[in-house]
Amino acid sequence: MMDSMSTEKRMGHETLIGRSKPSTPGTRSSHGRRRGASGLAWIAVLGLVLFVVGALTWQGSVRTQGGEDYELADRTLEDSPVEPLSNNLTEAADGPRVTSGVEAGPAGAYASMDRVFEGTGMIFGEVRVEEGVPYPERWTLKLEPSRVAAGRDKAVSRTITSEPGQRDFQLSDLPMAAYRLSVEAEGLVARPQEVALFKLAGYEHMPGVNVVSVTSRLVRLASVAGRIRQANGDMAVQLPVYLIDREEPAEGRLEAVTDSSGAFLFPGVTSGNWILRTGHPVHSTTTPQPVAVALSAVAINEIQLPPLATLEIEATDEYGRPFPGVELVGYLRGSGVGSFRRETNEFGRARVAYLSPGPWRVNATQAEEGRSCRLDVKLLAGESTLETMNMR
Repeated sequence: MMDSMSTEKRMGHETLIGRSKPSTPGTRSSHGRRRGASGLAWIAVLGLVLFVVGALTWQGSVRTQGGEDYELADRTLEDSPVEPLSNNLTEAADGPRVTSGVEAGPAGAYASMDRVFEGTGMIFGEVRVEEGVPYPERWTLKLEPSRVAAGRDKAVSRTITSEPGQRDFQLSDLPMAAYRLSVEAEGLVARPQEVALFKLAGYEHMPGVNVVSVTSRLVRLASVAGRIRQANGDMAVQLPVYLIDREEPAEGRLEAVTDSSGAFLFPGVTSGNWILRTGHPVHSTTTPQPVAVALSAVAINEIQLPPLATLEIEATDEYGRPFPGVELVGYLRGSGVGSFRRETNEFGRARVAYLSPGPWRVNATQAEEGRSCRLDVKLLAGESTLETMNMR
């Protein structure tokens, strides 16, 4: 009878703890002690977690002197208001990529941030010079609305002229907006920077990016000059020449045109690595030439063009009369590269020189009267071709 009651009690205990395997008489009591200790440990851990959660909840809101409740977790956004970049180009927003208030480059693909331009802020910083250049007596800082970023409509313009020996600046009480900051001095210039003062939507009560530090580095201006000759020995007159900044080609592009002696001049070029192209900023008629600009003037060796062609177009109406204001867009067909865009003058004519030989297609349009025409022509090296396009 006692054995039966003992067995019944053991089965009830095993059922309570999940029907574990029956243990031998010699080990049953040690298993029971381990299970009891484990249960107490889990209860202690659970109690500690509940205590921490309760403490955080009690401290989760703080009250300002004005009596407003702010969530404590929201304050971490003040230190890192920038969202991660997105790899989805379809979600790209207008304007530069934001990095702590200083915009990193021109308009491009970045994760769209919902910025709010309310309140005021401050931009301060330092003006430095590149190594080996004496510090200027005076420099001028210009703050103007951004050219690309959202929020530029609320920006204001300011100009600061430094005192002798001044190296830092401070612009206070600025409306939160998107700005473009540039610094220049006699013979020196700093690359413009895009700066944004803003808050995040939903967190307007937070300061946001209301203070931004900027460092501008003045570099010496140099000149780049050269001369271009045609394949037959004549000077290349009225030929466009382009100097492209290799580091920031979208922002740094200088343009010049050769004169009657085939010469070109870029008078104000910042030190750095550039690419020289002729005829077209992308489809250069000559091999793109690297140009390293330092602290002195750069003279380019004389450039000789390959044998090129010239196309003259006369646009007329259905009665053969000159048709001015016709837009001409041409491109080189096949494997070659080349393009142009012109408009006929008051005599209905347009002349395009320095074209690569080969098959060209020209599309002519006159939007106001809804007329159009197309021309296919093969241009030969060293020759000038005259074609008539009848607009109907």
